Amino acid sequence: MLLRSLSVLFFAAVLGIGPPGGEQAWSDPAPVAIDQETAVRTALASHPLVRMAVDRSRAQEEGVGTALADYYPHLTLSIDQLFLNTAFVGGVFPDYQPIAPELLNPTLTQEITDFGRRHYRVSAARARLESRRQELAEARLSVVYRARVAYDQLAMFEHLLVAAQKGVEDAALHYRQAGLRLASGFGVITDVTMARLLLEKTRLAEIRTENALHKAQADLAYAMGQESGLYRTKAEAPAASPSVSLSESMAYAMAHRPLLLAALARDREARNRVDEVRTKNYPHLSLFAQGYLLWGVPSTISGAPAGSGLFLPTFQSGVALTLPIFVGGEIVHETERARMESRRESEKSRLVRIRIARNIRKLVFDMKTREETLTLDERRYENARTNLSLVEKRFARGLVDGVTALDAQTELIASRERLVADRYRVEMVREALNRETGRRVGF
Repeated sequence: MLLRSLSVLFFAAVLGIGPPGGEQAWSDPAPVAIDQETAVRTALASHPLVRMAVDRSRAQEEGVGTALADYYPHLTLSIDQLFLNTAFVGGVFPDYQPIAPELLNPTLTQEITDFGRRHYRVSAARARLESRRQELAEARLSVVYRARVAYDQLAMFEHLLVAAQKGVEDAALHYRQAGLRLASGFGVITDVTMARLLLEKTRLAEIRTENALHKAQADLAYAMGQESGLYRTKAEAPAASPSVSLSESMAYAMAHRPLLLAALARDREARNRVDEVRTKNYPHLSLFAQGYLLWGVPSTISGAPAGSGLFLPTFQSGVALTLPIFVGGEIVHETERARMESRRESEKSRLVRIRIARNIRKLVFDMKTREETLTLDERRYENARTNLSLVEKRFARGLVDGVTALDAQTELIASRERLVADRYRVEMVREALNRETGRRVGF
């Protein structure tokens, strides 16, 4: 039986048939065509960063409700089991017989005023909620940015792969022509050697570009919040966009960037916390009402009818004014700590503003550089095409050597790759600028 099993495995290995759940089960599926809008919407719907931000925002909504609860009456009910000696009930009775009555104590309290403490607490909770909502907006902005950049990278490498494949075809054609010229006596061995080196170089560039494309596919799946999946972009040429203005981008960012708005909300929260702690020095005015129902007291003590075992219920109500006098310096230290936290949040907001201004300024200049580079790449590509056409005609007539033809072919391939890559690099810089300014484009 063992030999039979081994023979089956041997022939399966020879024929290339794997067991179920082997390598074939882990093979990647065929890439699925997807447009940029679908990639962005999928990322917004399933990326963990967005979901975590949503949960934090919803949790803080409950925190606001918790802070508002102090404005409403509080009703509590306690049931106590007492162990008393009769001497503590109101009189001394023979033999000091202990009793074990039960006490039912409902209590109603309503805060009348605490001189601003509740107000500052609720204001701080609402500022924290605003911060959480802006953090959600920032998370959505970041997820959209990453999805679009990953999509642009994949599209760039797809076009670069086509350019690399075309380069291999051109290099192979040049190699064949050099061989034919050598065979017919019009060429030299150096031309064939150089043409073969160019062919190997373009093949290596094709392999590198293909591997970069596969990594870009993994980056796009990650940016979309997917654990697996291969995608390819649909044929979408980058849309021409107007030039950006530094002053307009800066003004828009300072008014709309969620990261800055979240920092400002945390700054307001910290200031409200300082006021809340400081009000602990103020009086506290509240209304209370309590009821008492005691049972299990012998009738000889309570005076109730024999067999009832009840003590007549009582209640009390009134207004309580509480004024802190000395708590060991706790409020002083707590106020100072809250004030330092407020200063820290204020400086963090200022740091965020400085960082955003720095990033926008750099991106605007990067955009201008990329646009000028793209214009230059287009002219280089057209010049390289014209030059190659002229060189090939002269090479066919024997007027130039193979090195000159090889240089023209290499320049065309390089200019084509630069043009394709820089078109998408311009879009990537534009996406980075949209994120830095807080522009919600398309969502």
